[in-house]
Amino acid sequence: MIRKETFAKKIQRMMGERVPDYIPRGSWQGHTYAHIFTDIEINFIDGMCPKFCNIKGELTDTVIKYHKGAAHMNSSQVVCISFFKKFFEKPEYENYLLEVLRKSGISIEQDEKIVSATFEYEPCEKEGTNFDFYLVLTGGKRISFEIKYTEAEFGGISVDKEESGKYDKKWDEIYKGMVDQSPFLNVNRETFYKTYYQINRNIVYAKADDYVVFLTPSANDAKALVAGRNYIDGMKNPHICNLYWEDVIGITQNTVKDCEELKDYYLKFHHKYIEILDQ
Repeated sequence: MIRKETFAKKIQRMMGERVPDYIPRGSWQGHTYAHIFTDIEINFIDGMCPKFCNIKGELTDTVIKYHKGAAHMNSSQVVCISFFKKFFEKPEYENYLLEVLRKSGISIEQDEKIVSATFEYEPCEKEGTNFDFYLVLTGGKRISFEIKYTEAEFGGISVDKEESGKYDKKWDEIYKGMVDQSPFLNVNRETFYKTYYQINRNIVYAKADDYVVFLTPSANDAKALVAGRNYIDGMKNPHICNLYWEDVIGITQNTVKDCEELKDYYLKFHHKYIEILDQ
């Protein structure tokens, strides 16, 4: 019986096939793969690899901790950073990002501006949630992003044999109080952990005016990822939303079409990450 190729394996294979042979390839666990570069910088469209999490404001002073797989062409960390960082190269580019978000369904007043923007934002070290990208606007609204590309699921809990009561303790000391105050979550301990832990812990930080965005490719049909998206949709709340890369990039390209630099950059982004999803 021939196994069906997973979405992740298909994208990795197709990405690797697009790279010219003269570009050196990197390895993973002792094996060389066509979709892995030798250096992270090569994986960025413009060859520029940001060092610091903050790209505007002073939310954090930490450096970006690049994942072990950041040189992989399908790295969701690099997808995220590549998409958002370009909007902060010039102050006027930030308005394009705000317009993209408005057109994607996020309510942002026309006079609002971006106060802070950061990658890998960890609001509470003790709790440990890490937002892939995080915005704070002048009116106080916060927009958090969880980014996926070829991942097969949203994250769940991991059993810690050395600390069996770890999650009970976190519920009692951290999550119960946060859930009690959450405008979006009304769950008990068991439901919080067993129904999409990563999704719930992202949502529990949100205040009434905030937005929690889960950005994935609609073409990614991994069963567990689709189930997580259905869970999000089932909340029927515009502040907790699924967005899809195919739609967001289409909106982005249309929004920046009057700016040659951005037009060129997001055309390259589309070619690398989006065009391949339709094949």
